[in-house]
This record gives sequence, C-alpha cells and structure tokens, in this order.
Amino acid sequence: MFLRRIWTVVAAAVILFVLEAALASANGGPLYEPADGSGLLQLDEQSNVSLVREKVVFTIPNVSTPHQNEAKVSVQYELNNKNDFIKQLDVLFFTPSSRSLTIMEGNKVIPGSLATDSKTLNWYAKPRYTVTDPISGKTMSMHGDGKNQTVATRFSLSFEANETKSIVIQYSEIGGMYDKGVINTLFFHQYYVTPAKFWEGDPLVELEVNLYKTSDKLYSNLPMEKTGPSTYTAAFKQLPGEEWYFSYTNPKRLFFPTNIEKDHNLYVLLTSVLMAAIAAGLALFFRKSLILIISSAGIWAFTVFYITKLGGYPFNAIFVGFTDAAVGAMLIVCNVMVYMRIKAGRKNGISL
Repeated sequence: MFLRRIWTVVAAAVILFVLEAALASANGGPLYEPADGSGLLQLDEQSNVSLVREKVVFTIPNVSTPHQNEAKVSVQYELNNKNDFIKQLDVLFFTPSSRSLTIMEGNKVIPGSLATDSKTLNWYAKPRYTVTDPISGKTMSMHGDGKNQTVATRFSLSFEANETKSIVIQYSEIGGMYDKGVINTLFFHQYYVTPAKFWEGDPLVELEVNLYKTSDKLYSNLPMEKTGPSTYTAAFKQLPGEEWYFSYTNPKRLFFPTNIEKDHNLYVLLTSVLMAAIAAGLALFFRKSLILIISSAGIWAFTVFYITKLGGYPFNAIFVGFTDAAVGAMLIVCNVMVYMRIKAGRKNGISL
C-alpha cells in the first residue's frame, strides 16, 4: 500500500510538470522546541525556479521580563522563474505559531491558510540538543521535554515567464531559554537554512541579528560580524551547509569571561582568597591591622556582588547567603589572627 501511494505521487508530479502552468510544491521543515526556526523546502527539484537572494533578519525587541524571548523575524526571498512559461508554486512555510504571520509581495498581501498536512518527503529537521554560552564559548547539553509543535502556512505564488519577484514573510517567534548551570539566562533561536537547497542556483544569503541591548553578547554557529552597537550581520555567496543557530545573553555582573556558574563562582572565590592573603601580608608587613579591615570590607562586597547564583531555584538564595556568610566569617577570622599577631609582635618588640 505504501509503495502504491509513492508511485501515485510520482505519477501525478510527472503529469503536472508537463502542463504549461506547472505546479510545484515547496515546504518548510518541522520545528523543534525550545530552539525554533523556519525555512522553505522546495520538494520539486525540477521546478527551474532559482532563489537569487535570501535575507533573514531577527530583531529582538525590549522585553518586560527576563524570561521572555520573542523575536520579530523578516524573511525576504528573491525568486526567478527560469522557465519560458507561466509557473505556479504552492508553498508551505513553517513557524512555531501562526500569530502575526504575513506574506507580502510589494504592497500586496498574499493570502495564506493553515495546512492540514505539513509532512515533507525529502527533508526533515533534526532537534538541537546543545546550547552555547556567548561569553565563554562553551557548549552545554540540553534536553527539552515539551512536544514539538509547528504550524504550516500555505500560500501560492505565480510567475510569468522569466519573471523575478520578491516576497517578504514576517512573523513573531518564541525561541528557547536555557537557565541551567549559567549565571545569566541564555536565549536562542534557530533558522533552517538548508531547505533552500531545493531551489535552483546558489543564492546570496544574508543574515542579520538586531539585539535590543547594546551590552548583550551573541554567539552564532555561522560566522557573523558586529556591524553596529547591537547589530550582527553575515553574507554568504552560497547556501551554508548547516542550519543557522544563535544564542545571546547579557554579561551583567560577570567579572570573568565566562557565564558558566561553577567556573565563574570558583574564580570569584579564589580571587577573594588571594586578595585576602595579599591584604593580610601587607597588614603584617606594615604592622597596620587597619589595612586588612578596610580591605576585608571591599573583598566581602566583591564576593557578594559577583556571586549571584548558586544551585538555582529554589535553593539559590540559601546557597548564596551561606557562601557570603562563610566568606565574611573567613575574613573575620583572618582579621583576628592578623590583629593578634601584630599585637604580640609589638608587645615583644620583635619584627613580624
């Protein structure tokens, strides 16, 4: 039964191909939570329609809470009908949801409708199980436990013979969020690039990310250049061989170049110990306990400010508070020991 269905599809495709107004089919790949993306998949490899240029722009607007990760996405396609006859294309465009999705050809709105069957035959998207910290460049494993949901919007394009046209698809996309083992939350998005290989030719591919905060740091698996205070761009003369993925975060309260919780906190504690040892040495050398007292206040403030997360919710406040108290106690003990040694040295009239 399965083979009979396949042969039926193939026969129908051959018949449609010889018609003057040939019908092709294009699809978008399925999306996976929490890293979502979208793209066009041209199932008819013999359509003779080329993708001249593809420009994808992600704009990250201001968010009201630290856990929102919505991007405004604009996808521009410049398509050329290389046939000497009228060409019609049925397109499926996949998004995490259909909200705010519009398809434009110039000032003309192209009507779209939800597709009941969005399965593809010759391309599928693999889920992403890793996320990269933009600060340290370290890649971590993640495993989503939610369902993979996609919405496919269907629309049609019609070309005159040898016509070139530009269409723009705009939509809102909720990307992924990663908060395990990092101090500042990572946000990430994915866009499926490889489905465009089913169009003819080697397109010019332009990628752009506009972050809201100029202080945000971005990682992209496809090399991008910072061209503005919060803008990153990339241009490729041919289609990249892998899907585009990027993540971003804010480096606030990160003293060291890493956002990994255990690494950053370890560096902070070691630095606090080192500063305490130096301050104690100076206090003993100059026989001034006040040096360590003043330094201890700064060291404790340094620790409190830079160790902001330990263990995550709901134990974070407990662990952070315990660490701050432990560092404070260590500094008090250190001050007492240095003071007693300086006092004993002065009493005995010996050099420290």
